[in-house]
This record gives sequence, structure tokens and C-alpha cells, in this order.
Amino acid sequence: MQDHSSQKKYSGFAFEDFLQDEFFISSMKYPNEVSVRFWKDMLDSNKINSKEFYSAKFFIESVGSGYDDSVEETELSALWADINTSNKNKFRKLLYIAGSIAAAIVFIIMILPYFSGNNRFQDDDIVLYARENRIQEGDNPDIRIVLSDRKTLQLSDEEADIVYDSTEIKISRKSSLKKESAVYNQLLVPKGKRSKLTLADGTLIYVNSGTRVIYPVEFIGDKREIYVDGEIFINVAHDAKRLFVVKTKDVSVQVLGTSFNVMAYESDINKRIVLVKGSVKISNKAEETMLEPSQMYEVKDGEEAFVSAVDVSKYISWINGLYQFDSERLEVVLLRLSRYYGTDIAFSEETGNLKCSGKMDLKDNLKDILDGLLFSFPIEVQYANNKYNITKN
Repeated sequence: MQDHSSQKKYSGFAFEDFLQDEFFISSMKYPNEVSVRFWKDMLDSNKINSKEFYSAKFFIESVGSGYDDSVEETELSALWADINTSNKNKFRKLLYIAGSIAAAIVFIIMILPYFSGNNRFQDDDIVLYARENRIQEGDNPDIRIVLSDRKTLQLSDEEADIVYDSTEIKISRKSSLKKESAVYNQLLVPKGKRSKLTLADGTLIYVNSGTRVIYPVEFIGDKREIYVDGEIFINVAHDAKRLFVVKTKDVSVQVLGTSFNVMAYESDINKRIVLVKGSVKISNKAEETMLEPSQMYEVKDGEEAFVSAVDVSKYISWINGLYQFDSERLEVVLLRLSRYYGTDIAFSEETGNLKCSGKMDLKDNLKDILDGLLFSFPIEVQYANNKYNITKN
């Protein structure tokens, strides 16, 4: 176990420092109970720079382990020529970790952005955190708040109301001290449940079923940032001095103070961002797009994104227990119902391609809603083994 002096040493480490430290490299390549606990303690107590740590960790995992001494010095030198000369000595030891020419190429591709200054995603520590701290939904029916690796709160409420204030986390009628939290908290809302989350700056977020939200306990510095895998409606507290950024797996949405809906489940190929008021800038790896009120940014069937004018009420009505849709594929409707009610719904491709328009009251039970579809479509609805099966007549 590393002692107190080692903890102090790591507090000022940057990306390249971690990658020249034997204990860090060994911990990442051959983790054990002691090393995992050590780094968790350092992260939870905010004693190290999490962005630098996760960047280095991701690099070690990407290039693999082991040194292959068949790699010739001349081959390495040819690759090394593309890197800024002033940094060669600092990283020469690091390059040998790669273990092969292919791995060395991966190294160069990953490390060049740190010198170029042109990579707009290099500060995505919350995205790295989301990737490194993925929690499987499993069969847990409760809403969960992961405060740290040692503490998780489980809530049986159908629609939990969670508020972060100056000292406490208030959950319905319960409370927990903020000091028990790590730098980032995770809110996991399973299928069949919803939640309302108020962040420390007053930003209000409605969280839909099957959604994961990652956020800091306190916003520090000149930027407010959260990560979303799922669907939220967010009303951002205005702060002219601090940008608010919503990150997803594919895009970044930047605002100062506004209201918009994000539907970006990582498991879905369809993504939507609908702006209610204010303005937002959406960035992906290829382009930037500005949205105006009553516009939707959509990626449909995995194709290139496009912007269209929409009736925003149809896309945010879920926060009031209503679901409106216009010429939507039945497949999309059934998937949303499955998430909202937490019940599996199976259907054939032919059934899923049917188009439908209408409004559903989500306060009704699922059986009544599905039975209502029988009046609009030539389908049959059967229920067995805790699952609905829909087929075309």
C-alpha cells in the first residue's frame, strides 16, 4: 500500500507523470485489491486530478500490456519523428509500453492532441469517468444514487425528488450529507420509474426511465458539466459567467441558461435534442450546430444529423405523464412504452414499421394502452411470462 508521502506525490501528477510512474503502470496493468482501493481513495478525496488520471488509465488500457523486444529502435525512431522533439525524452520510456508497432501507432494517435491544442474533447474528464464507471442496470428495480464506491442510496419511490443544497442531499423525506460523496455522483433511474433532480446551482432536471445521469456534487470553476445516457428535460439555471454543458456519448450541448430535452440513449441509434427556449450549441466530432427555440436536432437511424422545426410540446409532454407522437414508427412508440413502464414488449419487424399518430395518457396502465392500439392497427396483443408480444393480423 502506498503511504502518505506517496499520496502527496501523486497530487500534482499530470498525464505524462502518471505514465512514467511504475506503481501507476503496474496498478493499471495488474490491478489488485490494494491498488484499486488506493486509487479509489485518491479520487474520492479529490487528491489527484481525475482528468489526468483517467486519460492515463485509458491510454494504458488502450495500448495493452507487455514489452515486445522484437521492435527495432529504427522503427520506433521513425514513428517518434512525428512527435514534438522537446517531448521525446520525457515519453521515450512510455513508448516501450506499447509492446508492438501497432500499439506504438495507437500511442502516437492518442498523444498528439495533447501537443496540438486543437482537440476540443481533451478536457472530457466526465466522459472518461462515465466510461470507466459504468454500472450495469441488472434486475434492480430501485432508483439508485451512487455517491462513492462505498455508498449507494436505493430509493423505492416511483418518482423520486432529489435536491442538492449547500450541505445535504435531500431525497423525498430523507437526507444525506454531501461530504459522503465522491467528486461525481451517478443517478440511475431504471425502466418503469422517473426522477426529478435539482443540482447545486439550481438547475432542474426531469429524468426519464432507463436513464443514467452523472454530475458533480458541486460545480467548481468556470464550467458546469453533466453526462447523460438516456432522456432528460433540463431547465438550466442562468449563470452568465459559467457555461453549462450536457455531454452524451456522441455530442456536447453548450448553454448559459435555457430549457431543452435530450433523448440520447446509448443503446438507440435515434437521438434527439429539442430546444424549448434560449439557445444551444451542439458539437460532435465533425461539426457544430446552433439551435433556435422550437427546433430539433435529430440523428435518425444512425444517419447524418439534421435540424427541423417542431412542436416542442410533443417532445416534453412525458414530464407531465403524456406521450404525443406524429407519424412515428410503432417500433419507437413501443420502445418508449417498454422503458416507461419497465415491461418487455416484443414485436415483429413488420409490426414495428407501422406508422402511428396520437396521444397516450401514461397514467393509464400499460395493458389498457396496448389494448387501445387494437382499434388503430391490425394487430394482436398477448401477455405471457411477464412480457407482451405484439403480432400483425
